Order: sequence, then C-alpha cells, then structure tokens
Amino acid sequence: MIELTGIYKTYQAGHLTVPVLKNINFTVEQGEYVAIMGPSGSGKSTLMNIIGCLDRPTKGHYLLNGKDVSTEDEVALASIRNRTIGFIFQQFQLLPRMDAQKNVELPLIYAGLSKSERQQRSHEALQRVGLADRKNHRPAELSGGQQQRVAIARALVNQPLVLLADEPTGALDSHSSRVVLDLFDALHDEGRTIVMITHDPEVAERAQRQIVIRDGEIIADEAGRGGRLS
Repeated sequence: MIELTGIYKTYQAGHLTVPVLKNINFTVEQGEYVAIMGPSGSGKSTLMNIIGCLDRPTKGHYLLNGKDVSTEDEVALASIRNRTIGFIFQQFQLLPRMDAQKNVELPLIYAGLSKSERQQRSHEALQRVGLADRKNHRPAELSGGQQQRVAIARALVNQPLVLLADEPTGALDSHSSRVVLDLFDALHDEGRTIVMITHDPEVAERAQRQIVIRDGEIIADEAGRGGRLS
C-alpha cells in the first residue's frame, strides 16, 4: 500500500542545506493502523506531507498502491490526493459558511460527481460517524468533537485507500478525543488503512503499530496496544 525507500528531504536556508529526513524506510500494508510519532522538529510533519503527496522527497522513492508518486507533477498529485487519500487535520479545516453535509460533499465536487450522488454519499458518510442528524448544522453550531467527526466523514466520502490524520485529537478535550479515537478503532476494524501523526504517546498506543521519528530518522518501529507485530 505505502512503501518509502531511502527517503531524504532537505531544504535550502540561504547557502545552507538543512537535512530534515534522513534515509526513511518503511511500508504500511493495506488495513494497517500506524501512528507516526515524535517531538516537535523531529521531521514527522515533513514525512506526513510526503505521504500525503503534499511535498516530494529530495531523494528516494515513494510507492503508493504500487505507483511511484515521487516524481509526479502537481496535476497528478492533486488527483491522487483527491481520490486516494482522506485527510483529517487538527483544526478540522471546515468551511464556516457551509453546513456539515456541504462540507462533506466538497471532495465529491472536485471529483465531478452529480448532485444526487454527492448528497447520497455525504449523507452515508455522516451516518457512519453518527452525525446524520446534524447535517444541516454549520461548524459554529457543532462541538469540537462533532466538527472532527464531520472532518472524518469528509475524509471517508471519496472511499480513499488511506486515511491520513494529522494530530486529530490535538484540539479536543479528553472525552471528545476518546470518541474520535474509538471511531478510528472502528474504521480500522472495518479494514481501513490509517496513518496518524501524533506527539501524544497515549494516542499512539491506540494504533496497531508505532513508528517513532527523531531528528529526521526512524528510531523505533513497534507494536501498540491496537495490535502485535510479527
């Protein structure tokens, strides 16, 4: 499903070359639930951007569902992001003037689906996260946990191969965090592939597997409470 081989990422700061990722190698199989964790400045956000096709590696290869996306142009990457990856962000990224259903429909508009199909699929996605009865509510009328569940519905609506979550509980209270993490557990039980970026060890423990990154390098790859590595 996901295969990163010899991934390096550097940035130029004036005359200096700043290394951010150094020889990253790992795979994520279909149906795995993986947490990538590390402190601020570890390189995990840069790694997330590469996995999410928001950035390209300086060196190395990234295969997504068997296709090397390392050198794809921006148009191809945009299509991959829309059809293959469901994004879930810390700050929800919902449009405030749109109700929940219209926010969930957005990826389907970009994909060119008809209005009737958009409405049906967005309603089903909101049902899946337990918010069909809130479909006409705008973000300001929803709690933080409900907004994040709308964001999860939006990520699911295009039936992506991978759900990519960036600190999905970072803006939530403890109760809302548990609700969202329970939802991730249920999605994993259904066979969804989930890659979650987090700095919180308790959140990472919910995953099947934990990859720890520090100073741009992987220092651990081990089982979490959610599973056991062979």
